[in-house]
Amino acid sequence: MRRQHGMDEIVVTGSTGVIGRRAVRELLQAGHRVTGVARSAPGRARLAADGAHAVEADVLDEASLRRAFAGADTVVNLLTHIPSTDRMPDPSAWAENDRLRTAASAAIARAARDAGARRLVQESIAFVYAEGGDAWLDEDAPAVGGGVTTTALTAERNARELFDGDTVVLRFGLFLGPDSESALAALEAARGGASVAVGPPGAFRPMIWLDDAAAAVAAALRVPAGTYNVADTDPATNAEIDAALAAAVGVGSLRTGTPQPGPLARSQRVSSRRLREAGGWAPRMRAATQAWTRIVG
Repeated sequence: MRRQHGMDEIVVTGSTGVIGRRAVRELLQAGHRVTGVARSAPGRARLAADGAHAVEADVLDEASLRRAFAGADTVVNLLTHIPSTDRMPDPSAWAENDRLRTAASAAIARAARDAGARRLVQESIAFVYAEGGDAWLDEDAPAVGGGVTTTALTAERNARELFDGDTVVLRFGLFLGPDSESALAALEAARGGASVAVGPPGAFRPMIWLDDAAAAVAAALRVPAGTYNVADTDPATNAEIDAALAAAVGVGSLRTGTPQPGPLARSQRVSSRRLREAGGWAPRMRAATQAWTRIVG
């Protein structure tokens, strides 16, 4: 029998990634029964050590997923495969991530539907919005995708259209944490006096501390179906971020390059007010300016 009032059965794909591991712990602490889908034996062992169940499944095979999702009240899809920072400029490096956001998200949505789950939570990104300048961007602002962000919109659409229960889409800012490769790369560049910002100094860049992102996944179980931004309450500009990075590594200032075209260069002053009001969630730190000293420390 499925459990009500805080004791739901949750199955998480992507459960051993940097956000997945934290989300599993948040969900367990909230009193849910959690099963993580993991391909590797070490991954399943880590899940068991955290107190979760573990199951092996092929995320592209619907029959395998239906077995994994049997009895689930909620399926949480946190599957991503972000290439290493040095390979990000190469479009071919994103092929696996694109496959997870397209084919795997579709298989997961259909399998969750067929398994009788009531809710599907789909990870997405906040960089899908059109250039916003200084304006606040809520979830109704135009989402245009482009470049590596286009398949995030495909995953959103699959979750909404192929699943017949409540769908919650979480559009995350850039993850920051001590095990975030992008954060470590930004710190390494800063030690050499360089900025990694691809947009102009005044462009807003949404970011989120990984622990706060995981708390948002738990909040997604108690909000109305819909799309929610998950980012710093007050997103910082590239100039503010660079100043915080420079201070964290002890250099005077960072050299900025020529702004590059593409979605990651757009100014996106993303508002997370909807999730704060609907789910009682709020980030515990302003990651864009406060994370760097914590990671260095």
